[in-house]
Amino acid sequence: MEPVVFVTGPLSVNTLILPADPGRCLVVDPGGDPALIIAYVQKEGLVPAALVLTHGHWDHLGALAALAECWPRAEILIHRDDASWLGSGAVDRHARFFESLGAGDAIDSDRPDLPSPTGFLAEGDALYGWTVLHTPGHSPGSICLYRQEEGVLVSGDTLFRSGYGRTDGPGGSDMRLAESLQRLLSLPPDTRVYPGHGKPTTVGTERGGYSL
Repeated sequence: MEPVVFVTGPLSVNTLILPADPGRCLVVDPGGDPALIIAYVQKEGLVPAALVLTHGHWDHLGALAALAECWPRAEILIHRDDASWLGSGAVDRHARFFESLGAGDAIDSDRPDLPSPTGFLAEGDALYGWTVLHTPGHSPGSICLYRQEEGVLVSGDTLFRSGYGRTDGPGGSDMRLAESLQRLLSLPPDTRVYPGHGKPTTVGTERGGYSL
């Protein structure tokens, strides 16, 4: 099963459906449009084992509450360093952050609180055949998912096609992002990259030209 990509939410996030074990999947970065995600997963006869966040920014979790309500047994997984973007009071924190970026309209401040994580992702964790890579810089808790045997990388907002994530949000760091990019670009050149926004690419295509 190749990753299935839906472009969701007001900021066009790539929501990915990834293979887990038989009959189950991972839903990564549910940015919005929950009905679309739910319809596809149910049509395919799958059940999410986990709702996975590559980082905690609002545009990547706008549909999280609806999916957690639909599949209450699914884990909600994020790196501990970004966990403050979930749970009680998180919507207000997101609203202040996006207002500072001039994108306050992206968040409905009347939304109910976001669910809390049920577990935390860390460097080297094995998640249904995917390996967690901690790649801070865009945010302190940014992660990627890597499936070495199939040459697939889910890069979140760390690595884009012809670009990389911004570092002017809370906890962002040019130095840490540069280190994370160097790590990702050392993967085999034919590794297929599925970023958090924009079109897929490969590691080989993206090598070179990254100066922070």
